Amino acid sequence: VTVAFADYTTTELESAGGVPVTIWGPRNDPDAIGETEYAPEAMDWLEQYLGPYPFDTFGIVIYDGESGMETQTMVTLGDTEYATSKAVVVHELAHHWYGDTVTPADWSDVWMNEGMAMYLQGMWEAEDEGVTIDEKMDDWAVFESDLRAFSGPPGAYDPANFGDGNIYFGPALMWHELRQQIGDDAFFALLRDWPADQENDTADREEYLSWIEAETGEELTAFFDDWLLSETTPPRD
Repeated sequence: VTVAFADYTTTELESAGGVPVTIWGPRNDPDAIGETEYAPEAMDWLEQYLGPYPFDTFGIVIYDGESGMETQTMVTLGDTEYATSKAVVVHELAHHWYGDTVTPADWSDVWMNEGMAMYLQGMWEAEDEGVTIDEKMDDWAVFESDLRAFSGPPGAYDPANFGDGNIYFGPALMWHELRQQIGDDAFFALLRDWPADQENDTADREEYLSWIEAETGEELTAFFDDWLLSETTPPRD
């Protein structure tokens, strides 16, 4: 829960599916909302892959800071150019399926939230930049090994570096590798079905990965162990 106090003004918007969207920005700095008015389009884009937005309303509140937080139905964003960018709006909205609809039972599995939100952000960025998702993942792979070396593997990270990039980019690469292995139809079915199956629930790693194996009919223990627990980045196809 985030509580913000300021002299706010609101911008009322609506997604194509009719979800009300409200942007709360400081009255004395109208430009502080950045690109957050993209939220309805971001929701429409995500619904292509994840199904209907799982809540009744969506909003963004701008505060005097730098970070973004996926607070349920009312995302909190710092008043920086990056935090209020379209890419971050997509990321935080994606958390309403992965993080706010189904939440990891333990923070050791924060990769369950951040990896999928990051992969969806990467898909959006690739489309926006006019590059392929393969090219985007190749770009991220350049520095992922350094993040893993510094903060540990995403599924067994160094607690002193909680929230570092290793829980974002390594799992994003993992999801892309799984997509290539099982194909788009099966992969995007997983993306839609998991939040719907676990609506307003928590899940641990074992439950999630067992569900994926049951849905795909694939034996993926070694695959997930390599990506989530290895000290070094697994080979990529």
